[in-house]
Amino acid sequence: MLNIISDFIKGILPTKKKTTPSGWTSFNAPCCPHNGESADTRGRGGLTANPDGSVSFHCFNCNFKASYQPGRHLTFKFRKLLKWLGADDTDIKRLVIEAIRVRELVAPEEVKQEAEEEKIEFKVRDLPDDAENLVALDYVHPALEYCVARKIDIAKYQFYATRQEQYNLHKRIIIPFVWQGRTIGYTARAIEENVKPKYHSNYEPNFVFNMNNQQLDSKFVIVCEGPFDAMSIDGVAVLNNECNETQADIIESLGREVIVVADRDRAGARMINNAIEYGWTVSFPVWLETCKDVNEAVVKYGKLFVLKTILDSKHSSKLKIELMRKKMYN
Repeated sequence: MLNIISDFIKGILPTKKKTTPSGWTSFNAPCCPHNGESADTRGRGGLTANPDGSVSFHCFNCNFKASYQPGRHLTFKFRKLLKWLGADDTDIKRLVIEAIRVRELVAPEEVKQEAEEEKIEFKVRDLPDDAENLVALDYVHPALEYCVARKIDIAKYQFYATRQEQYNLHKRIIIPFVWQGRTIGYTARAIEENVKPKYHSNYEPNFVFNMNNQQLDSKFVIVCEGPFDAMSIDGVAVLNNECNETQADIIESLGREVIVVADRDRAGARMINNAIEYGWTVSFPVWLETCKDVNEAVVKYGKLFVLKTILDSKHSSKLKIELMRKKMYN
């Protein structure tokens, strides 16, 4: 079973190919036209499939790389390679599920270190120098009251405040961003309506908020746009109305069903387009008719009701998602 993905990709390689003594199979790379290069006619694509079920592809023309190893999820780059080689959507979805099944069979210590092109790292970025944890203060800070009003569990999530006036930070609640146990930045949300812009942020691109709070035994992960939406239901946030490929790979590394709940506005339709592209499930809960986002729904109806309606209103069919998107977002 560990070789199911490597066997599949070997079966869809072009008939015109060459195999070297070292095990590399070369053929015209299918990726070049998709990466701004002319079509490859010189066999610049190279693929190696190893006995352990791992696969590596490298195009020596446009420099596109993709790889898979048993014990890891099927990355979006690898799925693109499969599609360019002729695999249909049904086969790709099946292989995504197979990769999850294989992951359960492989002990963590047997999973090799990620290839260089797959590593996702973020530089450490500190909070403002005088930032103080809100629950450690000997008085009730207005930022803490703001947080409680938005129905966020202050016992589970940390929040900070500062006296710094630059960027109106003293009028904001600071949410730290944590990656692999390290603080790699923050976003600071205004707690007064007259403070603009609403958010002031200091972090590197591609970060997915709240990955550090995901439970290992969860069967799904809910993807939202903003941090308060994510904290309301213990989901994750892409901090924008679009989810890029790196963020998609971070989310899919959890190895579970991905359920997208976009904000109810025109920009939210972009996130639904991303979900269709990545083959994710999308939910259109009934409260989208009265609430603009997840957090507003939690404040109005409660966390349990919101979670139940998200699960009851999810769709995986591309056609159904497209129809619902047109109905609710146009």
